[in-house]
Amino acid sequence: MKRFFAVGVLLAIACTRQTQPEPAQTESQTPPSPPPTTSQAAQPTLPNVAGPKLTPVDEGKRDASFAAYRHQLLDAVHRRDVDAVVALSDPKIRTSFGAGGGSAALRDALARPGAWDELATILTHGGSFREGMFWAPYVYSAWPESHDAFTSGAILGDSVPLHDAPNGKPIATLSYDIVKLEPAQHGWRRITTFDGHSGYVEDALIRSPIALRAGFLKEGEKWRMNALVSGD
Repeated sequence: MKRFFAVGVLLAIACTRQTQPEPAQTESQTPPSPPPTTSQAAQPTLPNVAGPKLTPVDEGKRDASFAAYRHQLLDAVHRRDVDAVVALSDPKIRTSFGAGGGSAALRDALARPGAWDELATILTHGGSFREGMFWAPYVYSAWPESHDAFTSGAILGDSVPLHDAPNGKPIATLSYDIVKLEPAQHGWRRITTFDGHSGYVEDALIRSPIALRAGFLKEGEKWRMNALVSGD
């Protein structure tokens, strides 16, 4: 009798196990990633302007004596040391295409608003040797004759944004492009690229080939700045 009772109990336990549901599969405990915020969302890629380029050229590095002189002159410019700049320049330096010039005219030129920053830009933007002289910046010395120097200019950097308005939205990317210029307005300049883009660029990031430039001549063992002129 006990034997039959034990068998019954075992059968009841087996049936109970068969009827119990399987435990539900648990999902991963890693919470789902939140949707990207506006700052994380991919930004649209701006089109690159296509057209003629004027990439930087600096032949001055090839001449050790000129490179040392330019470094000395640039140091004087950074210190805004008028006497040092005059001492490193030709006493008969040309400052215009008309009458005048010389050390006194150079001092007057350095006293004009923005003159020091302009001279620093000239000395840090390369140049080329032409007919025994060195001319800077490269936008003047390497300007291609196929483009009108009076109506065109060159972008001075890589990945420069073209804006739809002054301080506006970027619409394209410029990289050392030659572009058509309009007059500057409050630190901005409207330009048109040769592939049809129009917009605004910060005036400091673009340069005309007929803007202020400097010429340097070696007399004996010494280099001197002997021209600081603009125009054609």
